[in-house]
Amino acid sequence: MKKKKIQIEDKVDAILAGAMQEFLTHGYAATSMDRVTAAAGVSKTTVYSYFQDKEGLFTALIARLAQEKCLAILDPKFLQGEPPIVLRRIANNILDQVHQEQELLSLVRLIIGESERFPTLAKIFVSNIDKPGIDLVTQYFTDHPELQLPDPLVAARIFIGTLIHYTIIQNMLHGQDILPMERDRLVENLVNLMTVNLTHHGSISQYSGTKQKSPRRKRNSSGKFQMDYTNEPKQLRSIRLTDTAWEKLAELAAKHDLTRSEAIEIFARQGFVDVQEGENSEL
Repeated sequence: MKKKKIQIEDKVDAILAGAMQEFLTHGYAATSMDRVTAAAGVSKTTVYSYFQDKEGLFTALIARLAQEKCLAILDPKFLQGEPPIVLRRIANNILDQVHQEQELLSLVRLIIGESERFPTLAKIFVSNIDKPGIDLVTQYFTDHPELQLPDPLVAARIFIGTLIHYTIIQNMLHGQDILPMERDRLVENLVNLMTVNLTHHGSISQYSGTKQKSPRRKRNSSGKFQMDYTNEPKQLRSIRLTDTAWEKLAELAAKHDLTRSEAIEIFARQGFVDVQEGENSEL
C-alpha cells in the first residue's frame, strides 16, 4: 500500500514537473495535454486520471507551488518572537523565495503575460499565493494590537505590496540601476514603519496617551494644581505630536513641575499661552 502511494506521488510529481516545463517554454495557450504527457514520460490515460483538463493541471501546479513556497510562514513557530523579528523574517522569506527560485519568477511573468486572455490563471495565482500571505499578515497584525495599526488589512497590503513592487522592479523590469535600493535597507525601513508605535524611543507608551498616562497628582498641602478630568475630551488622550513638539512639551512640563498630561490639558483649555500662566490660573 505504501509502495503504491509512493508510485502515485512520483507520477503526480512527474506530471507537474512536465507541465511546468511546458508552460514556461511554450506559454499556457500553446501547451497541450499531449505535450505535458510527453514531457512527463507517462501515458495520456495516466495524466487524465489525475487531472481533468489543462486548467485543472495548472491549478494543481499553483497549489503545489503555494504549499512548497508558503509552508514556512504557515508554521506557528515561524511567527514566534517580537514583532520586528517576525516581520523581518517574513519579509526576507518572501524575497528569498523570489531570488532563489527563478522558476517561480518565470511563472509570475507567464501569468501576467497571459492574464488578459486567461484571467482565470491570474485568479488562481492570487487565490493560492497572494491571498494566504495577506491573510496571514493581516491576522498577525490583528493579534498584535500593541502595534497600534488602525487597519490591519491595509497595513498587510502595504507590507506585502512593498515587497512585491520591489521584486517586480528589481527582478522583472530590470530597474536595479534606475531605482537602486539595497534589500536590507528596504526591509529594515518597512519593518520600522510597521512597528513605529512599538519601538518609538524604546517604548510604546512613552509618548502615547492611549497606552500609559502620566499619574494624576492630587492637590498638595499648599493647594497646588489638581486638574479636573471630568470633561476631558476623549480625543485628547489619543493626541499625537511630532517628535520635536513632544520633546518641547516634556521640557515645559518638567520646567513647571507638571506632567505631560497636565500640560496638554492646559494647552487644550486655554490655548498656546505660557504654561506658567496656565498653571497659575488653575490655582
